[in-house]
Amino acid sequence: MRSKNMRVLFVDGCIRGAQSRTRMLAQTFLDTLTARKPDCTVEIADLNTLRLVPLFGDTLAERDAAVAKQDWTNAWFAQAVQFQQADLIVLAAPFWEGTFPAAMHTYIEHICAAGLTFKYGEDGSQIGLCKAKHAVFFGTKGGIYSQGAAREDDFAARFLKTNLRMLGIPELDVVEAEGLDIDGADVEGILEQAKNQARAVAERL
Repeated sequence: MRSKNMRVLFVDGCIRGAQSRTRMLAQTFLDTLTARKPDCTVEIADLNTLRLVPLFGDTLAERDAAVAKQDWTNAWFAQAVQFQQADLIVLAAPFWEGTFPAAMHTYIEHICAAGLTFKYGEDGSQIGLCKAKHAVFFGTKGGIYSQGAAREDDFAARFLKTNLRMLGIPELDVVEAEGLDIDGADVEGILEQAKNQARAVAERL
């Protein structure tokens, strides 16, 4: 990851687009990273634009047939191939209903392709095949989930860690701004603190 020409994949699940506070955090990170590493290339998987379709019975059968042939040129695997080849993964999505919007879940469905981004060992264990060994996740939350009773209701980072580990990406940095929708919250102060965390992560990579 410290070599030149780092290939960065930014998975943009900020469905509010330019108005997204989550994207603001991710962009702060990317700006800092590219300033430090001008040779790196940032590719964007914009989930608003991609409009990926969830897997249903018929589409799953179609995809499984392509998996059986290991036909990775099939359009079903465009996102998985891009993900598999990236050196660093950056994901951003707001906190919704315990994790994040459905668009991000659908994206994860698309990148989990047996034989391409992971495989099974002889003992049944999952072996990741992705090039990246590090990912960074940016999220924003209206309430407080880092402490108190609501802590056990936050599955976003845990869900990502499970899937990224399966794909061979063991390291995940999480940068989140929470409490943004509480009456009287210092929104700008909270966001600035998270931006500083984003910059610090970029400085380490």
